[in-house]
Amino acid sequence: MIRLTINPLLLFIVCCCFSITNLLNAQEVKNYNGPLQIGKYNGKATYTYKIVDNDTVLEGDFLVLRSNLQELLQKQDYSFQFKGSFVDGTANGPWKFQFGEFNSKSQSEVIDYQYRVLVSGVQKTSTGKIKMGKPNGEWSILEEQIEDSEISETLFKSVITFDDGVPQQNFSINNEDYTLVGRFLRDGVAHDEWSLFPTNGIDQSESWFFKDGLLQSIRVDDDNEHKTITAFKDYSGETKTINLDASYIAALDIQFSQEDVNTLHQNNLPKLLKQNALRYQEIDDILSALGKSDFLPEFKVKVPYYPLDSLERDDIDSTVAYYKKARELSESILHNSQLNILKLSDETTAYQYNTVLKIKKDFLTPIQEMVRYDSLSILEYTSRKQLFDHVFAEDLPKPKMTIAIEMDSITSTREYTIPTSTVPSSDAASTSYIKTIAKMGYDGIQAIANEVKETLAQEKRQNELANLEEEIIVQNDSLVMFIDSMGTSLPVNYLSALRQLKSFASATLNDYSKVKSAQNRLTAARSTLSCLKNLNELSITVSNMPTFKSTILDSYTDRIWNPFMATLMDEDIKKRITSAYTKILEPYFLKQIEQSLTCENTIKLNEHINATYHMVIMLKDKDTKKLERKLKKEKDPSVILEMLNVQNTKQ
Repeated sequence: MIRLTINPLLLFIVCCCFSITNLLNAQEVKNYNGPLQIGKYNGKATYTYKIVDNDTVLEGDFLVLRSNLQELLQKQDYSFQFKGSFVDGTANGPWKFQFGEFNSKSQSEVIDYQYRVLVSGVQKTSTGKIKMGKPNGEWSILEEQIEDSEISETLFKSVITFDDGVPQQNFSINNEDYTLVGRFLRDGVAHDEWSLFPTNGIDQSESWFFKDGLLQSIRVDDDNEHKTITAFKDYSGETKTINLDASYIAALDIQFSQEDVNTLHQNNLPKLLKQNALRYQEIDDILSALGKSDFLPEFKVKVPYYPLDSLERDDIDSTVAYYKKARELSESILHNSQLNILKLSDETTAYQYNTVLKIKKDFLTPIQEMVRYDSLSILEYTSRKQLFDHVFAEDLPKPKMTIAIEMDSITSTREYTIPTSTVPSSDAASTSYIKTIAKMGYDGIQAIANEVKETLAQEKRQNELANLEEEIIVQNDSLVMFIDSMGTSLPVNYLSALRQLKSFASATLNDYSKVKSAQNRLTAARSTLSCLKNLNELSITVSNMPTFKSTILDSYTDRIWNPFMATLMDEDIKKRITSAYTKILEPYFLKQIEQSLTCENTIKLNEHINATYHMVIMLKDKDTKKLERKLKKEKDPSVILEMLNVQNTKQ
């Protein structure tokens, strides 16, 4: 035998080399050339990548583009081109993004032996460098109007310098109407004057003055007026750095008077910043779909910081909860179609409806502002006094209010006081006071909601009663017409029972007419209608009883050969069963109708008549010797019915 001796060290080296080889193969950069979908963009791509943990990680140059000449010539074409590079799945290096929407009038020209198609539309171009997912250096975003393959107008242009994603130095943004210039400090916070100039020189200009990120004032100039709004100029307390976005603008609302707020919302500077943010968001969406990205620039500002303690946080949470419940209740009342119709003719309903409107205006509308600020997480950027004064800028709502009611072009008033045990304390903290106001508004809406619920329930009862009474008349008329239609077509005993049904129905209607209580009348109407329906069914059954009887007698009659007479003769069979039905049960049923009829036993009596008929028919083909022996001496209809029921159960 030959033994191979392997050096352990050599084995270890071989295994390591094998593992490293496998790792290198796994990290091998591969090429791709084919279709690629990036969000809403579907084009042809060329890029390199590697496989890491079974995931495709972009590595190296990247290009994806789309254009379609056929679509351009027929109607309209959208084109795009994204070109750059990746490192470990993160955008890095020079990048260029182009988006175009073009159409052609099928015009063309020949240049250097090639046809050139003239296009019109809009082209957007974004160029700059990216440092591991973040903008770095100067980034330019351009949007141009193209007419017959020539630039006719610049619609938007943004030039911002970044340092590892942080905006730096001077920047400029302009659209068709305005140009904004400003600058940032090295940490990316706004500083010095940010100026907005109208392109045509006619509209107003704006200037925002920052000091180390903290807004000092806003100046608005036009030909007729020069207005300055003071912001945080004299503030020297704790600050917090946040993004200059819609939440920041809302935080400024709390600081300013209503007149200044109106001026602020007419300003175009925030609108231009929003336009710029949308362009950067578009690029970030593309990069995020391809790999890791942190491309969105954050324009930083500073705001005063007033942190909320735990008690204040609880007050605000309670305020939000009261507001949401009150708003839900008020909307359900104000948008109730039945209530909106009732209030046109019913003064009480109009009073309830208008009270909800008044509570909503005085209590919920101001509280809504605070709830909005909480949703934007900006309550800590204002003092409690500023918040309180802003929320209740007009006046503090009062639990006692005067409600105006207009009915038939005549206006009257009624007083309403919110039934609440909650009373705001003059020395309560601002957040606690606001919570109390929210609770009062909720209590007021809840109280009216309970009244409205009863109003609607009463209206529903009235409508139901009207429908019931209409159906009662229909059922009674149907009964009378049916019984009258019988005329003299039935034997007298059956006609007598039908006339009793008619008389009983009339008495039932008379009893119902004597019920005066509105609450009892609805219950009585339901009971009366049910009774009349049962009487109608019973009348049909009584009209069928002669047929029941003849069918039973025919069923229990057999044709038998009589040898003495040499002929077929009729012979009654199971006479005790047919006699029990014809001589005891049927007269018993008719007597019950004439002497013992009530609304309560009508339905059971009808069931007994029909069930007995079907039982007797069924017994014809059964072994009934035992039953017939029992029936021989039995004359009590109740006992006979029990016998039939027992027989029925066994069957």
